[in-house]
Formats: sequence, C-alpha cells, structure tokens
Amino acid sequence: MKHLRTIQWIALVLVSGLIVAGCNNSGKKGNSLSPGEEEQAALAGEMEESLFEYIIEPWYPLIIDSAYGGYISGFERDWTRSPGPQVKALVQQARHVWSTSFIYENYPDQKEFVGYADHGFQFLKNHMWDQEYGGFHAYCGEDGTPLPGSMNDKRVYGQAFAVYALSQYYRISQNQEALDLAIREFQWMEKGPHDAEFGGYFEFLDRDGNPAFAGDSRGASGDTRGLGLKDYNSSIHLMEALTQLYRVWPDTLVRERLEEMFYLVRDTFVHPDGYLQLYFHPDWTLARDSQEAGGSGEDPFFWEHYTYGHDVETAFLLLETAHVLGWGEDSNTHRIAKKLVDHSLESGWDQVYGGFFDAGRQKGDSVIIINDHKSWWGLVEGMNALLLMHTLYPDDPADYYGKFLKAWQHIDSYLIDKEYGGWYNHSLDTSPEDAKLAKSHIWKTTYHNVRGMIHCIHMLRKESS
Repeated sequence: MKHLRTIQWIALVLVSGLIVAGCNNSGKKGNSLSPGEEEQAALAGEMEESLFEYIIEPWYPLIIDSAYGGYISGFERDWTRSPGPQVKALVQQARHVWSTSFIYENYPDQKEFVGYADHGFQFLKNHMWDQEYGGFHAYCGEDGTPLPGSMNDKRVYGQAFAVYALSQYYRISQNQEALDLAIREFQWMEKGPHDAEFGGYFEFLDRDGNPAFAGDSRGASGDTRGLGLKDYNSSIHLMEALTQLYRVWPDTLVRERLEEMFYLVRDTFVHPDGYLQLYFHPDWTLARDSQEAGGSGEDPFFWEHYTYGHDVETAFLLLETAHVLGWGEDSNTHRIAKKLVDHSLESGWDQVYGGFFDAGRQKGDSVIIINDHKSWWGLVEGMNALLLMHTLYPDDPADYYGKFLKAWQHIDSYLIDKEYGGWYNHSLDTSPEDAKLAKSHIWKTTYHNVRGMIHCIHMLRKESS
C-alpha cells in the first residue's frame, strides 16, 4: 500500500499497565466476533494507510505558515486557503503542536515532524504567551499580534491545551524551553484559575488569570452561560494536560492537582448512571439552569444533556490518567469508564448506520436525540473507546469489537473525503451539507483523529503480535 508506514515498537500509555505497540503484519480481514491475528493486522494496515492518506498528508506541511509562524487556520474543502484575514487560536495552535509531536513519537522515520512541532512551539512562545500578565492569549491575528479587548478573554480550556502541547513537544525534543514554559503556565494557573478552597479550576478568566463570576464585566464576552462555574469540558482536558505534564515533570504539586482533577472528573462530574454532568457551582453543587448562574433560565438543553463524544472520550482519559498515576488496575475506575461507554451505546448509538450522535436528553423514561449530527471528533473518540473496551472486556455482550468495526466502517464511508482528502466536520449520513464546508478552521485540527487512529492501530497490532 502506497501510504503504509512502519510503526516501530514505542511505548504508548493506555490502560491497566498495558503497553500497546505495533509491528508490521499482513493478512486477510475477517468478520469474526473474536478477531484473529490476520484480521487485526490487515485492519491496522488499512487504518494506517488511511491515517497518512486522508489526515497527515493533506494537513502537513500545507498548514505551516512560513511567513508569520505557527499554523494557518482556514482551508476549504479542496484545501485552498480560506478567504479573508485569518485568526490564530490558542487551542488550534496548541493542538497542532501536540499532533505533530505525537506523529513523530509514533513514526520516528517522519523526521520532518520535529521541525513542524518546533515551528508551532516558537509561535506559542514568541506570540501567544502574554509577556505582561502571563498565561496564553486566546487569539492572535495572522501575524501573531494579540487581538485586542474582549476577543482575547482567557479561558482555562485553552491554557490546558497549551500545557498538553508543550509537554508532548518536550517528550520528543527534550527542548528545555518547552518544559520551562509548561511549568510557568502550570504555576500561572495555580495562582489564578485554580480554586484553592473547593478544588478544580474556573473556565472564565480575566487577562491576569483571575476567575470571572456572574455579574462581572471581566472575561464576559461571547457565550457566558457558564460564567463563574466549573465545567465538564475544561475539566476533562485539564486532567488530560496534567497527565502529560506529570509524565515529563513528576513534580509533587502537579501530582496533587492531577489526583484532584481525576477524582473530580470520576466521582463528581460522572453521574452514577454513566454520563457527564455538565456544570457545577464553585462548591460542587450541580448547576441545572442559567437562572442559577445569573441568567434568565432559557435554553435548558445547554445545562442538562448527554454529550456522547465527551462521555466516551472521558472513559479513555480516566483510564489513561489512572495508569500514569499507577492506579491502572483500579476496578472502580474501570467500572466507571465502562459505564460511560455503555450508557453512550444504549442512548446515543446510531443502530442503523453506526457512530455516536452528538447529544441526547432524558425525556420521561426515554432518551431523545437533540442533535443527530455526528462530529468528526466524537466519532473517532467513540471508535477508540470501543476498541479499548474490547481489549478490556473481549467477551462482553455489548460486542464492543463489532461496534468498533461498524464505527470504523461508518467513518470510512461517511466522514472521509476520498476526493480531496481530510475528514468532514460531520458525517454525511446525517449532515450531507458538510461536504461543501471548510476542512480546517480554529476548532478543527488533527488532534482527535490522529490520536484515535494511532491508538487503534496500536491496540490492533498488540493483539495480533
């Protein structure tokens, strides 16, 4: 296969002390519920070829901005550059630093990716780091100039991805500047967004990093329905970021914060029935509607719904963090992770075409789907979680491997653009209009699908080796 690459044996932290690695194999794909070595080897090769042909090669090095640094944010379906001035977002820039570093870690023959990662690191360091107040600017113009005023409110979500990216880049480069900047960012978050009284981190911040609460003018532009609250999305990615930081800098305080976030995510954000509860007040009482946060009480779906992509992603992240902390065999964590996947399968899985819907909501004794879009990131996180559950529970009646196969077939059929390359924003079975939309923007990078695809390739090859 033209785009097939050879994976060297590289340790990859997943779960339960399991080191999943890859090797070259060939064989014929089969349909057995208990997959054989040949089937999994062939499937790993198929996914690896797709990874390079439809993700890595369309994006890199096209998005490298040789004029201003960092990564260009906007490209249309055919990979022509999106018109007009372009914004560079912290989340987007950091995710590409992480992806390029992760690609190199797993494919060390792709030596150019060290340079691609360093290119992004330099932009984070020289343009997105706030030299006056600390922390990272949320948005810069194309030339790296921080955007003024309310467009540059700081969110802890973006700060978390900066730590995540810097830690991964340091892993592959041993560039001390990257680790030093990650440490400075961690210390900045310790002084501002971290809640020393109740634990956890606030999402909305002023430029100095102080939390913004309901009624404040600070950090209050855009969608502020969660102002002054602690939210699920930032929290799972803070846990993810601290996990990676602890791997490269096993500091006592980092471990303390990592354990704190792990227990908050696992035991507070995750409902006993197996889904993420979305928003909490500072003292960890559940926020159920916007009236509780100083709003008018509208839009109940925002406050109480099932967000399936985040639920299945959290299952993986909890197991990854437990492993890094040395708790990989913890049965309670395994039970909760499995519950997150099972609940998503029971209420958010498309029984006809496969894949997880975007969101559902409890209505009486049943669940209704309130958003039937299937996002690229939610689909690949779901596929990764299903194969992970299969490795842990191969004989479970949920048939995780069968669902995994259907998830991959769905992605291959409805999400991958075989004409121009890249993945659509949403799969075309429920969102056919997405065939015409941009492939790359500030919220669309390669972070989810690079990670999910590589993890699946590793898991398949471990079972076939």
